Amino acid sequence: MGLKTNNLRNLLNEGINVFEFKEVFNLEELINYSKLNNKFTIRFDRNDNIYNLPFYKYDNNLDLKEIYNEAKSMNCTLLLSNGYKYDNNLLFNFVIDIDSNNNFILELCDKKIPLRDMYKNTTTIIKGNLFNNNYEYINKDNNIYTIEDIKKVIDFVLKIEIKYHYIEGTLYNMELGLLNKDIIVWETK
Repeated sequence: MGLKTNNLRNLLNEGINVFEFKEVFNLEELINYSKLNNKFTIRFDRNDNIYNLPFYKYDNNLDLKEIYNEAKSMNCTLLLSNGYKYDNNLLFNFVIDIDSNNNFILELCDKKIPLRDMYKNTTTIIKGNLFNNNYEYINKDNNIYTIEDIKKVIDFVLKIEIKYHYIEGTLYNMELGLLNKDIIVWETK
């Protein structure tokens, strides 16, 4: 099992919302998944800390055999997710980093792109403390968001009892994912 797959399973077991995901180990599983889902992402996954592994957006437009062979040559499994079909419902991707005094830096990007591509665009940075509403903004007008959206992210962090000091996620304009909520989490530390 790859590290990302294991992380998603752990998040789900802790009651944190993630998209449907499936780790596949052979070409037949990949092709069968594509017959049931015409729009999904393919992420290479390994059980070591190799970063920036290949990532593809599938929309009946890629050679699945070629992708499978590439993954096999890199000793990777394939992590498939149905989140791509919800890109039009994305409000913003976010990364929040929280220190031991509950001060945070929240970066967000409203482009309809995978979170891994967020930093290819100008992000809005919001600094503050989880327990007061006085925020400092950097590049405030570069992305579309509301104070209510920011409070949803803060409330989410408080709801999970500030268990993590780092969270990568996405806020959507609808409830979705395996737990039917408006925030999907991709990574925590």
